Amino acid sequence: MSILTPFLFNSLLQNLMTQAKHGFLHELFLKHAHEVSAFIRGRWPREQDVDDIMQESFLRLSQVPNPETILNPRAFLFTTASNMAVDRHRRRKTRERYIEPDADLENLANDHLSPDRHSEAQQALERFTEWLDELPELHRHAFVLYRIEGCAHAEIAVRLGISVSTSERYVKSAMHHIGMRLSAMQA
Repeated sequence: MSILTPFLFNSLLQNLMTQAKHGFLHELFLKHAHEVSAFIRGRWPREQDVDDIMQESFLRLSQVPNPETILNPRAFLFTTASNMAVDRHRRRKTRERYIEPDADLENLANDHLSPDRHSEAQQALERFTEWLDELPELHRHAFVLYRIEGCAHAEIAVRLGISVSTSERYVKSAMHHIGMRLSAMQA
């Protein structure tokens, strides 16, 4: 799963280069891009998306209003890259727990769910869908992208045309709403 399309990456590079002729971000990119990639590869040798993680780290730095005010931008890049790799690893492990690649989905549904359990599951899904429909559209989309598709907030921000902090706020709001609905249902 690629976080940045070639267009977005080129956009990031253009943004970095337009800061100034020898701008801070451009210089930082030239100086540390290889080093950040090597760090990720060394720490997580099985990570498949090293370039995406490295690119998104620089994208996040470019989204800081005044990146030159960061006391240690190199440490910021390494910490961001490390956190993103850990997040990807956790999401991958979560997906692996719930997805069996060799599962026969038709037999799985027939073997494990009695008609009553199937009906209960269908009703629960319908309730959950209703709760999602109660949310404002952008909140719903942010929640689905984050919790169901496993997208990072930076990707959600790009897809929905919002800031990363707004994406985080929308997901938190949606989770609160669903939690309240679950609590009310169980009471």
